[in-house]
Amino acid sequence: MLQQVIEALRKHEGVHDWCARHVDKRSTQYYVIGKHPESRRVVTSERVVVTVMNDHAPAAGGSELVRGEADVTVLPSDLLRLADKLSQAVFMARLTDNPRYGLPGLSRYPVVELADSEMQKRPQDVAERLVGQLTQSLAAEKNVRLSSAEVFVEESHVHTQNSRGVDGHQVGTNLLFDWVLLAAGDADEMESHVAFERRRAADLDVPALAQRYAAHARDALAAGTPRTGTFPVVVSDEALDELVVSEGNSPLTLRSSAQLKYQQISPWEVGQSIFTQTPSGDAFTLYANALLPFGTRSGSLDGEGLPGQRLPIVENGVLTRFWATQRYAEYLGVPPTGEFGNLELPAGTHSFASLLEGQGPLYHIVAFSAMSPDPLTGDFVGEIRLGYELNKGQVRPIRGGSIGGNLFDVLVAARWSRETAFLGDYAGPRAVRFPQVTVAGA
Repeated sequence: MLQQVIEALRKHEGVHDWCARHVDKRSTQYYVIGKHPESRRVVTSERVVVTVMNDHAPAAGGSELVRGEADVTVLPSDLLRLADKLSQAVFMARLTDNPRYGLPGLSRYPVVELADSEMQKRPQDVAERLVGQLTQSLAAEKNVRLSSAEVFVEESHVHTQNSRGVDGHQVGTNLLFDWVLLAAGDADEMESHVAFERRRAADLDVPALAQRYAAHARDALAAGTPRTGTFPVVVSDEALDELVVSEGNSPLTLRSSAQLKYQQISPWEVGQSIFTQTPSGDAFTLYANALLPFGTRSGSLDGEGLPGQRLPIVENGVLTRFWATQRYAEYLGVPPTGEFGNLELPAGTHSFASLLEGQGPLYHIVAFSAMSPDPLTGDFVGEIRLGYELNKGQVRPIRGGSIGGNLFDVLVAARWSRETAFLGDYAGPRAVRFPQVTVAGA
């Protein structure tokens, strides 16, 4: 299928550069209601994602050619009308006038661990084993039961080629594990939804996760609202991932991109501090790591064919470089690095337990109902799904209310745990303590 699309691209009028990614995926899916299997199925899919570049005279006039691009997805059923789909892409590309830019050429691609051999060979066994571990672990938990669970065990083959000679292939696996718990109290029930994404089954300690989230579900039944004021706040585990990674839309990721710098949106400058205040916490260092073994954003090459890298982006609070796709690297005159990859932070120097010390009140947030920092300003408001108020030796579960502030303002004074966590797209300290965060509650 890929070669058929490429031959059509080479012949099609108005296609001056192109990139094609052939994605072949097999998904083994297992659904459970309570303790009982509800269904098993295997789903296969195939598609070619095509990016078409067209060079044309600018609409405003002038002798310099400009470039536009457009994406189109080609399914096997589209092959009979492939020329029409490419014509639509060329038409859309002609509507955009950008300064001309190129595509990466063929490179040496690093070897990155992306595929779990057990998931490749025995996907159904993996799915059933994970659910079995979950149900067995929950059997020992008081007043908590499994409402439903679903597991997707996927294997994908991605072959990328472009008009400048890129030809790269990578095989990866992906695991989606989603479950809902019900905790029963004297008069009511509380539902708790949990979802994880990993490339390797061994990276999910299901018994430990079941125990932790069962405790969270029980605690949520008795949780009250937090106080209103400014307090020390500790954020840990998946809640920390939501705060600093934000599903790839983190202010840390976007402000360090060459695209936002070229668009004059990012205020950051290479060689200067990313903070507007004098740092008072632990030194902040950030890596964009596309080589992290089994990272969900890892890859030997990115979507346009640039090799994966592990890049120091911020060192001791100072921006060292912008990460850049080929287009924006050419616009800024900086080396192309490829897509950001996974967010990596070095381990801190403080024990997790020490971050929770103090007379209080101190709030420890373990789950947000919603957390999406503004990708440009860094301002955030996170609704608390579950946390704990620590005050003079007493621990009280809390939910509702929110924490708010600016990500850069709180990072400047942050203290990081030496215990680390790998959460798929994040590798770094398990927890962070901010000395002063606004809490809105009762």
